[in-house]
Amino acid sequence: MTTNVVTDEQLGILARRQNDLFRRVREGTLPVERVLGGLQSLIEGAFDAIPAGPGRLIDCDAAPYIPNGWSVESHTKGGQIEFDPSKITLYFSKRQKNGKTIVGHDLRKELKGKPVLNACVLDHLLANTHLIPDSWKKNEKGETLYHFFWDTVYRDSNGSLCVRSLYWRGDGWNWDYGWLDDEFDGQNPAILAS
Repeated sequence: MTTNVVTDEQLGILARRQNDLFRRVREGTLPVERVLGGLQSLIEGAFDAIPAGPGRLIDCDAAPYIPNGWSVESHTKGGQIEFDPSKITLYFSKRQKNGKTIVGHDLRKELKGKPVLNACVLDHLLANTHLIPDSWKKNEKGETLYHFFWDTVYRDSNGSLCVRSLYWRGDGWNWDYGWLDDEFDGQNPAILAS
C-alpha cells in the first residue's frame, strides 16, 4: 500500500497556481524568461536557499519587466529587500482623500524623497501571489485598490509617461498602469517601505 505524500488540496493549489502562471505568460504580464529561470532554479534546488517567512528576497537593483513597445523612463534601484507586508505603507496624498484627486505628475513630485518601491517588487509579487495580503484587494468601501510602484516610470508605446500597478481582478492578481497625465484617487495608493 502506498501513501500519498501530497494531499488533493495541495495538488489543487498547485494546479491553480500553474494555470495562473500560464495565463500571465500568455497575456505577456509575466516574462517567459523569468518563469524558465525560476523553473531551472527550482530543478537545481536553489529555492532551498530562499529564506522562509512572510516574504522573500527581492532584487530591486534588477531591470524591471518592460511591456512590449514600452521603455523605462526612470528606475531607481533599491538594493535587496525582503517583502514583508507589515513593513509596507499604502500611501495616499492628502489630495487623494475624501473624494479628491491629484494629477500623476503632481503626485510624483510629492513622492520624491519618500521610500517608494520600484516595479521589481510588483513583478516579484505577480510571480509569488501568495505573498500579497488579502487586505490589498479592496478598500473599506469595497472598491478595488490599484497599488502603484512609483520608483519605476515607463513611457508607453504612445510616448506617455505611466506607472504600473498591482490589483485584484476577482479571479487573480494582475497589473495595470496609470498615466501621469491622469488623476489618482483614493483607490490608488503608492507603495512605500516603512
